[in-house]
Amino acid sequence: MMTADRRVVVTGMGIVSAFGSHLDTVWKKLSNGESAIKPLIFDDNGVCPVKYAAQVDFDALLAEYPAYLPEACITEKRGVMGVIAASKALEDAGLASSQRMDKHIGIYGCSGVSELSEDDRHLWRKHNHGENSEQAIQALFEQRHNLSTYSGIRCSNDGMVKEIARRFSLSGPVINVNAACAGATHAIGLACQSIKRRETSIMLAGGADSVISLHTLIGLKLLGATAITKKWGGRLCRPFDKDRSGLVAGEGGAFLVLESEENALRRGARIYAEIKGYGASLDAYKLTAPHPDGIGAEIAIRQAIRDSGLHPNQIDYVNAHGTSTPLNDELETAVIKRIFGSQPPLVSATKSMLGHWIAAAGAVEAVATVLTVKNQFIPPTINLETPDPLCDLDYVPQQGRAVPVRNAITNSFGFGGINSCLVIGEYDGK
Repeated sequence: MMTADRRVVVTGMGIVSAFGSHLDTVWKKLSNGESAIKPLIFDDNGVCPVKYAAQVDFDALLAEYPAYLPEACITEKRGVMGVIAASKALEDAGLASSQRMDKHIGIYGCSGVSELSEDDRHLWRKHNHGENSEQAIQALFEQRHNLSTYSGIRCSNDGMVKEIARRFSLSGPVINVNAACAGATHAIGLACQSIKRRETSIMLAGGADSVISLHTLIGLKLLGATAITKKWGGRLCRPFDKDRSGLVAGEGGAFLVLESEENALRRGARIYAEIKGYGASLDAYKLTAPHPDGIGAEIAIRQAIRDSGLHPNQIDYVNAHGTSTPLNDELETAVIKRIFGSQPPLVSATKSMLGHWIAAAGAVEAVATVLTVKNQFIPPTINLETPDPLCDLDYVPQQGRAVPVRNAITNSFGFGGINSCLVIGEYDGK
């Protein structure tokens, strides 16, 4: 897919997570196999069936970054986290506003499903107090002077990327990708293609999402996707374990600054790694389950490897989608074995520590994979205590491992069978 000879490198990264918003701290906790999954802290009057998640301390975040307090045009938590992560990525790349020479920087992002707006909550409350929908809407209209001027646009899916562009005066192309759990990985891959096609020299790519709200968690529960067993407490996210029972929600934002190699070298930027390949596919099978043979996932992985110009035996590590769901982990294992044969790479699942960020999962996992390549250290899959006979690869259980990692793949497989993968490798300067 990235067929041109222009190379794309990573020169900056920013993150907001349950481990904090400082890259070094987040990497240290991932490397040490710590868990960010804790008891839920929002007030749901005890009705939410999901009791654990990897939540961001939003009050502490805003206290640390008061300049990013929610504004009228962007009030959702996901948007605020995304703007902060993007700001930190630009700063990390040496592209803070006072230093930036080129404003033609594009943004490809992903921000998932909107939270309920205050207007929606009003209608919901009215409906549940016995008013029919026409009465509720009429009551809302009568109170229109109390509604925000921005109520029609502030919860739009592209609000975050537009706000990032506005805040930092970026005039390049802006696109919000909607592709479920594969969205942020698609955003990064498409941003790389834009640079390859010489449309831009610098792109900001990633995503932010928060599904830790009552209506979203109940929706995931109704899909049968979430882990709700009380047996494991905060250790219930167990990718590839025999006792896994579903995903554990997380939240946060992560962005990467992607640059053409020549632009990065010209301005003397630090280079973390190179994005070497991108693959994408669709199962075209079922909204709520992957294809039973993992056909779509296999196509995306093979395409990413082919796009990178590498052979499968040159891949040293896979950052797995690893959701801790019975279906995904078994199928992902089978696909990896088909592609890599008798000598599969090491595999681990960082969702075991940070939970599933849904639309933004690919962004945080791309950051983790870049840092894996940079530091030559694979973070572990924690809580993997009882191996599943059908999940029989080396998942780096419990403890991280220092090994050579020249090239790695990060997988993202979304609801509806949307798949995207990236090959991330060492930058050798050659």
